[in-house]
Amino acid sequence: MSMHDQKQMTPREAVSRIADALKGRSAIGERASLRRLKYETPDQPAFWKIVVRDLNQPHLIADREPWRGRDERRWAAILAGLAEVVGADLHRTGRRLGEAAAAGKQAAIHERRFIGLLRAHGDALLDLIQPIAHQLVARGEHVDWADMADLVLSDGEHNEDATRRHLAQTYFTTLHKKNSGVKEPTA
Repeated sequence: MSMHDQKQMTPREAVSRIADALKGRSAIGERASLRRLKYETPDQPAFWKIVVRDLNQPHLIADREPWRGRDERRWAAILAGLAEVVGADLHRTGRRLGEAAAAGKQAAIHERRFIGLLRAHGDALLDLIQPIAHQLVARGEHVDWADMADLVLSDGEHNEDATRRHLAQTYFTTLHKKNSGVKEPTA
């Protein structure tokens, strides 16, 4: 299927599609390869297969430099974290990143670390993605990794502030409900 024959996917749809492809025993090797992926040098064959299969659309990965390299690095960081989350069977469409980060008896992601994530830009943001994935997996929190993709892909773009505010609002709303004894619906 050529790039022109594909339905134009949103980044959220692309993350969901990739997560589905990474599920199950048949994708163990691909997930392992992606977990080892370094965004600075995305050189794993599993990464390039996903780029060609799922991301080769100009609105997902630019077709010209220097934007193409920037987008490849961003997606490499996103996919490394997604592989962690999917490998633990914790990717759940609709479970907001802010909810997952604030969940648990003690927040899965401490407030200071979550704010640090929301304030980070460029490589500093990309450096935080896999540790956040590790923390969520260690706490067993289900998460829709598309929220992380939204955060990363909005960095430096016109929708950056709205994306970061939405993530902060979800995180602090969840903390408030938890601390005030309001029961959250179960997934």
